[in-house]
This record gives sequence, C-alpha cells and structure tokens, in this order.
Amino acid sequence: MSSSFQLGGGLRALRLFVALATACAVLTPSIGLASEPAAGIEPVNGFNPLIALRSGDTGDAVIRLQMALHDGGFYRGDITGEFDRATETAVITLHKYLDIPRTGTFNALDWIRLALLPRSQIPYRWDEPDRIEIDTTRQLLFVVRDRRIVGILPTSTGSGGTYYSVRQGRNVHSTTPHGDFRLQWRQYGWRCDPVTDWCVYNYWAFTSYYGIHGYRNVPAYPASHGCSRIHTWDSDWLSETVFVGMPVHIWRDAPTIAHRSPLRLEMA
Repeated sequence: MSSSFQLGGGLRALRLFVALATACAVLTPSIGLASEPAAGIEPVNGFNPLIALRSGDTGDAVIRLQMALHDGGFYRGDITGEFDRATETAVITLHKYLDIPRTGTFNALDWIRLALLPRSQIPYRWDEPDRIEIDTTRQLLFVVRDRRIVGILPTSTGSGGTYYSVRQGRNVHSTTPHGDFRLQWRQYGWRCDPVTDWCVYNYWAFTSYYGIHGYRNVPAYPASHGCSRIHTWDSDWLSETVFVGMPVHIWRDAPTIAHRSPLRLEMA
C-alpha cells in the first residue's frame, strides 16, 4: 500500500475505504497514549490521523474524536480530551449505528467510517417535525427536532426473556411494545417503586406501563423489562429536549411512510 494517498472525491474515498478494510488486521494495533500514532498508520488527506483510541487515552486525538462524535450526534458531554465512560459509550453508539461489532474501542478505520456516515435509516414523517424514533434492532433512540436529528442515544429495550413480577404475582415476558405512541407524563429525578423497589431516573411514560428512563446499567444489548433504558447523563439531556405529547415510534425495521401529496385547489 502506498505511503501517500490522494483523495479525489467520493468514489476515490470509497476505493480507499475498501483498500483499508482489507488491511484491517494491520490498522488496529494496541497503542499506549492517544497522541502516539499507531505503528504503520499513515495520515490520509482529508481525514484525521488514523489512530486507534480506547478507554484511558488522553490528548489531542481524543479531543478530535469527541468533537467528531458530537458533530455526528453521538456525544453530548464536555470536550475534555479524556477517553472516559461517556466517550466510550458514544463510540459504542457509533458502532450500533453502523451495525458493526459493538465495542468501546475506536479503531483506526472508525475515523473514515465516522467521516462517511451513512443515512440514519429512520423514516421521514412529513407531518411530525418533532419526535422520538426507537430502533430496537440496533438499540438506538433518535431525537428529532424541527426535522433534524439532534441526538442519537444508546438504549436497552426489552430482553425478550421472562421475570417474576412482584406486582402481578406471576412470570411476565420482557417485551417493549412496538408501534406509535406519545409521551404522556414525566417524573423528575430518581423515583423508586414501593412494591418492586426498582428505581428509575427522569421517567417519561409512553404507555400506562412503559416509558423512557435513565438507569445505572445500560448494556449494549436488550436487557430491560420493557422500558427504554438510557444512561443518566443522556436522560438529563433528553429532559431538556423533549416534551409531553411528543410522538414516539418504536420499531424493529424502519417502516415505510406514505407521504401525502400537496393540497391542490380546484377552480370553480
């Protein structure tokens, strides 16, 4: 592979991506400090240096990563230059979005993946400029305001297993309802159920039994009893972004929305 790359448009960038993908084993070595380039990695014109990053790294490369993740809608924290838990979570969210293995390590190829992000795959709803879309396949929650995606949050929805419900006195299936809903009401801060002793943070109900809430444990796979879990820091951000009455759509595969034609005035 040549040590110098010249990118001349989308097609040549795509060819570069394919070429780099074939060398994946070479491009993802273990590194120490984030400011130290990974062995064998050359800068690519139009992209940040291809440096692999992971939890505990610090430096300018992490600052660039946090800014890029923020611009993509995956990161809502401060730009600190420290690869902390929130940064690792944003990287996992990026991997969910791309539908690739969900790891907290930002591999060298991820710089190019992040720069060439594909479309979100959420449906376009012409009559709903503000809404929440929950993709239970990729375990992602999209917040749309004024027809723009302003946040892509990791979520953990119903595990699909069973658990014993103290409240109902029987085994219950852990399923997140799919369909079209609205945010009905909310609670502020931590609230604990006096019967089950489960505690949730900033609860937003979209049915009588299920909602979106912050939680201490939000794995990268479905693990909840049916609610949409998000991280507590994401819950704080969400509470400043959404509102009661906001539509919520939950699906495994993005639905196709039939768009209405513009109204036509008939002359008498």
